[in-house]
Amino acid sequence: MELDRRRVVGGLAATSTLTCLPARAGHVVDVDVVIIGAGVAGIAAGRALGALGISYRILEARDRVGGRVVTDTQSLGRRFDRGAYWLHNKAQNPLVPLARSYGTKLLPSSYEDGGIFEAGQISPRPTWGEVSRAMVGWEMRQALSFGQGRDVALADTLPQPSPAQRHLLNVFAVEMGDDPALISRDGYQALAAGEDLIPETGMGSLVSRLGLDLPISLASPVERVIWNQSHGVTVVGRFGQLRAKAALITVPTGVLARDGIRFDPALPAFKTKAIADLPMGGFEKVAMVLEQALPDLPEYALSNRHIQVGQYHALVTSPDKNMVTALLPGGVSRPLLREGPAALADFAQSLLREVVGTGARVQKQAGTNWQEDVFSLGSYCHPRIGATHARRDYGLPVENRLFFAGDGCEDALAVTVSGAWRHGRRAAEELRRALKA
Repeated sequence: MELDRRRVVGGLAATSTLTCLPARAGHVVDVDVVIIGAGVAGIAAGRALGALGISYRILEARDRVGGRVVTDTQSLGRRFDRGAYWLHNKAQNPLVPLARSYGTKLLPSSYEDGGIFEAGQISPRPTWGEVSRAMVGWEMRQALSFGQGRDVALADTLPQPSPAQRHLLNVFAVEMGDDPALISRDGYQALAAGEDLIPETGMGSLVSRLGLDLPISLASPVERVIWNQSHGVTVVGRFGQLRAKAALITVPTGVLARDGIRFDPALPAFKTKAIADLPMGGFEKVAMVLEQALPDLPEYALSNRHIQVGQYHALVTSPDKNMVTALLPGGVSRPLLREGPAALADFAQSLLREVVGTGARVQKQAGTNWQEDVFSLGSYCHPRIGATHARRDYGLPVENRLFFAGDGCEDALAVTVSGAWRHGRRAAEELRRALKA
């Protein structure tokens, strides 16, 4: 694999290959900046800091880069993006030109290529067009009230949903990774929308390539961050200690909320509140490789029967039509995972049968469980209802020593790979200004 060399030297790098640089007040540091987490935000920040001539090291708890962005090529004998899959909003996405510069082929993706099914047949009502018109009407109504009055749950914007509006709730659940009763309307409305693209070789493969040749120490979880305004930052873990002028924290809010990293002194109240107000969603996937391709299946397929009873989901067909992946938000995945991974897989197959009938045969399947992954504790975060300020507060630095980046930060592309990338680069610029001061 591409990172085998780093697996060997990663644990030693933090103590054996760092250059000592002078810090304020005569203290000695190993690097200017230590980045905690080699996910998308950490990689983006590292590349930007390197271009600015600022020394840094990235400490990653996993034995690979990418965080929640990983392309699995082993489980199914073909590519399966266990985390992020799309490059959203291609017009604003900074990774689109970068991916193309690497020669990565980007495939078109369109929600218009969709269908609603019942018992293996196209559902007579609601039609895909009726759902699209319902979405336009909902967006017009919400635009008139956005930013006025109190925030509400997305579910509360449709208190008595029609069959077509049930599908809007399904869209909200799948996009935000959780139950619409838990999702902030104002938080959802603040996000940008646009056309999407799919990296042909997998999103995880693209991100891994972007992380090549960066100073990353793998299998190096940080346990403690000691910081103060005058003496800089010391991070502590099984790798030993690493001293820096500042730290950039890019780990998921779920890990911080569970005190997966201890801060000494403790983080200020505004930061801990922001973390608590950005809970992780429970978005999971089950990928099913078919014995025979389904050339007539649209890119997005939905079971009307399941959606009408609140079992929100989407089935996404691979470009070659040989694999179907069930996308299951937290309201569906959590109770299933409490029964065990087999329950999640069985539910995914029930969706497939409802969409294509009993004729489809699954050859292999694999699922995710981000909720129990100790390095993420969920899929991606969303602001609690009434706490849309949490994204802004989460992104604010603390005493110009601790900086934060990732999918929790305020951005029109938040909860996407491109949003994390933009915030990683933005944090690098904030660090440049702070180190220069």
